[in-house]
Amino acid sequence: MKEYNTLLFYTMKKIIALFILLISIDNVNAQELESFTRLQSAGPIPDFFVKFFDEKISEDSEKLKKEEGITRKNSSEFSVLTNYKLQQLIQGGKVLYGDPLTNYANGVLDKLKAASEDDLDHIQLYTLKSNEVNAFATHQGVIFITVGLIGQLENEAQLALILAHELTHVLKKHSQLSYQYSQDLIKKSRYGDGTISDFYQYSRKNEEEADEAGFKLAIKAGYNTDALYTTFRVLLYSYLPIDEQPLDYSQWENKSYTIAGKYQMDGGRVNKISAEEDINDAFLTHPNIATRRKNARALVQGSDHLADSKTYIFGTPERFEKLRTLARFEMLNAFIQRADYVKGLYHSMIMRKLYPKNTFVINSQAMIWHGIAAYEARANDIPYSFSHRKIEGEIQHLYFFLNKLKTDEITMLATQQIWQNSLAYPENQFLQQIRKEVLRDFVSYKENKLGNFASRHREQADTSVIIKKKDAVLSKYDKIAKKRKNETSEAPFYYALIGIVDNPLFQKEVANAEDILQDKEKIDEQIAEKNKKPQKNNMDVETLIMTTPNYDNDNNRKSNKTRMVNNESTENKLLESVKDNAKKLDIRLSYVDNFRDPNFTTENYNEFSMLYDYIGERVRFDGLDFLPYNAQYIHTLTERYDSKYVGILSIYTRVRKRPFNGSYAALSLATIYAFPLYLKWQLSADKQSDYGFYIMNISTHNPAFRSSRSFEANMNIHMQNAHIYNSLNQLRKK
Repeated sequence: MKEYNTLLFYTMKKIIALFILLISIDNVNAQELESFTRLQSAGPIPDFFVKFFDEKISEDSEKLKKEEGITRKNSSEFSVLTNYKLQQLIQGGKVLYGDPLTNYANGVLDKLKAASEDDLDHIQLYTLKSNEVNAFATHQGVIFITVGLIGQLENEAQLALILAHELTHVLKKHSQLSYQYSQDLIKKSRYGDGTISDFYQYSRKNEEEADEAGFKLAIKAGYNTDALYTTFRVLLYSYLPIDEQPLDYSQWENKSYTIAGKYQMDGGRVNKISAEEDINDAFLTHPNIATRRKNARALVQGSDHLADSKTYIFGTPERFEKLRTLARFEMLNAFIQRADYVKGLYHSMIMRKLYPKNTFVINSQAMIWHGIAAYEARANDIPYSFSHRKIEGEIQHLYFFLNKLKTDEITMLATQQIWQNSLAYPENQFLQQIRKEVLRDFVSYKENKLGNFASRHREQADTSVIIKKKDAVLSKYDKIAKKRKNETSEAPFYYALIGIVDNPLFQKEVANAEDILQDKEKIDEQIAEKNKKPQKNNMDVETLIMTTPNYDNDNNRKSNKTRMVNNESTENKLLESVKDNAKKLDIRLSYVDNFRDPNFTTENYNEFSMLYDYIGERVRFDGLDFLPYNAQYIHTLTERYDSKYVGILSIYTRVRKRPFNGSYAALSLATIYAFPLYLKWQLSADKQSDYGFYIMNISTHNPAFRSSRSFEANMNIHMQNAHIYNSLNQLRKK
């Protein structure tokens, strides 16, 4: 009776979980396409996310020690390495759970689990906010799929095959076998350190095994073989954008101006798409696509596949397409976050054709133009490239076009795009804000004076009547005017703003931007002078939002296991140090990313994920006054925690043992007194520590305070505590 009740309990638990999953899949109201902003996690936070690090490695090590194929010593090291990297991934805020994408993928995974004879209940699946087209599994049984992968897939069967492939890696224990193999190579090689990156991945045999077993499992689960085959096509061309669409130049044109030929590729030809199915795969871990297709067809011919197989088993074509659209929306967030603006711009153009009035797509496209204009006008280190020669597919047209633009033309085009959208959607507050920001770069070029636009506007109007006349009746002066018109059309971006330059709002904001520009040199001089002197605080911070301290001790005298356990332990001590010192100085702290807090919730997880995206985006524009895209969401933190300041503490220590020097050793042996000194020097290490405490004002989106120090020493806990107190103390007015 007891066994029956237990079985009934777990059966009901699974039914309830499945019911909740189906509701969450069908009801995407929270993240409807028209109101989309960003994907967020939902539901209870997974236990795996908040379990303490030492508990994770302790449990994992015990399991690994019982496994065959990996030594007890390597199992301990492997457990620490993988759990540490896994924890960094989770605590980086890029992992999604309980969202529509993850829920759908888990539904497909459940179909595969049901078809398998193995115990797969421990397998967990999450989504990564990354545009990389990828899926991978850890030996703990955690499968990750990326937003970029879902954005490229065509149907559910393709997703099923990829998940079945990753399931095989877990079941066959490929990761620990690969790690053991790499460690054996290190022992046999004089240059062991250099071989890890080459061999710490699945072997060719592992990948072929995962293909075979994964394909069989997907067929057994009831998926159609023809649909499964198409997965290889997706993987082959996954490096290209989500669609191949010709560049539509009309989006930048108006009645008075068209894009000149010099900005367009000759003949409209683009580089041939080079991906080939039958490439030489001798030095690749994965077989080439042709081989994988051939192997898959052999499996089908030699197996009893189901006659009633389907492309969609868990979902429907409509549901899958809707979820894929959510993924493609989220890809825009990732493009902006990484400042991958050219790919992001092309992606936004594709999405804009499908959803021309979607607020998220419009705002994302405006942000990309703002980012390009700001980088081109103000930054020395640009994270993207306009180089077009090696780009394949239709996107090459966009690279070529942007490459041919001068920097002042880029700011003109960015201004045109942002302003015409803001005028079309006056209720869009983000566009109203960003249209002011783009003018800062627009007016920084002397060519972009309103007077110049007005005169050329008049010239265009004057010549428009003349050029309609037949050449036979044109006077000498008419012909000159026509010729000038044709010549200026080769630099036509002045005309791109016709219809905007006459708008009183535009003229007013340009005047304001010019006033700011006139004061810029004076302000820069004041800042430079201020930086020469010790920084004086003009804040009185009573409440402070903090991120968990980041500590990394890169010590090549210690094992990876010792170093990573020490990093985790030190971060805990630093967190307590910040708390204690803040209490002494009467500063109220709020940690939004403290996984160690038993009250940490999914709401906290989503908050810190958004904060990390905001900080990461802002850091890319270090030294520039810049409005981040995620600024439109950050106000929720200031309201909840009653603070406009975010604190970031980072400590990095580098310890390197000194290489043996035979000359010094020989010289020291010349005298009995010199040798002990040499021995002490040889056994000591080169040490370097960097301490940084930064405060970001999230109302102005600019740095508010910075305290950084470098030492030729290893910072002990007492030094760390003293510097933390000193940094916090400077935040309070004396």
